[in-house]
Amino acid sequence: MEISLREVTKDNWLDVINLQISQQQQDYVAQNAESIAESHFYDHYVNRAIYRGEEVVGFLQYYQELEEGLPDEFYIAQFMVDLTLQGQGIGTEATRLAIAEISQIPECKIISILYMPGHDAMRNFYARFGFVVTEEDENDGVVMELKVRD
Repeated sequence: MEISLREVTKDNWLDVINLQISQQQQDYVAQNAESIAESHFYDHYVNRAIYRGEEVVGFLQYYQELEEGLPDEFYIAQFMVDLTLQGQGIGTEATRLAIAEISQIPECKIISILYMPGHDAMRNFYARFGFVVTEEDENDGVVMELKVRD
């Protein structure tokens, strides 16, 4: 299975926004179209289509935490794999690729994610990559961080 991350472009954005998640996941994951639209207002947002071979199978968005005054922290804001393809290892490989890509950015010292209570499978998923819980709030969610470098 060849998984890759590629830029979201005018040639693949419709494939990205047509990806599906489960009804339950809709409470925890933003719509891809909303994330892509938001990124057009912030130059530092990075959108990646997740490909299996030549097929778009997921979406990832990350950005440098400039608005929070944390230029050494990069936040994975959106991550999803199409409903019909979940559980096949695509998300695991895409996460490895995302960590590798983000880690190559010279300013990056920390990669962070946030998940909402109720979506607890994400804790175990990200812990496999070395992410640790740094904040936990019933209303604001759970923040996990991966230290990339000192």
